[in-house]
Amino acid sequence: MERTGWQRTWVRVLLTTLTAAVMLLIFFFSNETADRSDRTSGTFARVVIGIAYPDFDGMPESEQQDIFNVIQHLVRKTAHFTEYALLGLLIRFCLQSWIGNKRKHLLPASWIFGTLYAVTDELHQLVTDGRAGQWTDVVLDSSGVLTGAVIASVVVVLGSKAYIAAKEKEDREPDGILQKQ
Repeated sequence: MERTGWQRTWVRVLLTTLTAAVMLLIFFFSNETADRSDRTSGTFARVVIGIAYPDFDGMPESEQQDIFNVIQHLVRKTAHFTEYALLGLLIRFCLQSWIGNKRKHLLPASWIFGTLYAVTDELHQLVTDGRAGQWTDVVLDSSGVLTGAVIASVVVVLGSKAYIAAKEKEDREPDGILQKQ
């Protein structure tokens, strides 16, 4: 079987390392106590509020608190989705590098693996001080994994088509007729 560009050793090592790094990053975020996690998401929420609500400081305190709570919740859920979309993308690319184009199950395998990691992440949060594992986060994380894996699959398909088209063009004679091989 002919190896593809995806199956070069350095590509495999890079994709495997990046996938493991994202998994570790997710683990470390989940390992934060509730207070530390609130501070992290609160920092991002304040940046968003500063952009979306320029008159925020002039609002009544109760309205400020309501806005802050909504924005912080959106920041948290967006972070969940985004980190798992990145994980899904990398898992799909990583599987591509190890298994290759001949397998049609790379997308569902990526989604299943990423979703199982999301389940373990939420279980981990059950034993982290002040944190709670939530099945709704598993659903959100799983959606992120699927989105990332679909994007990666589209990139692989389009990249393969572009590679094949370039290879065919290279094999043509100047008059546009394929050469005999």
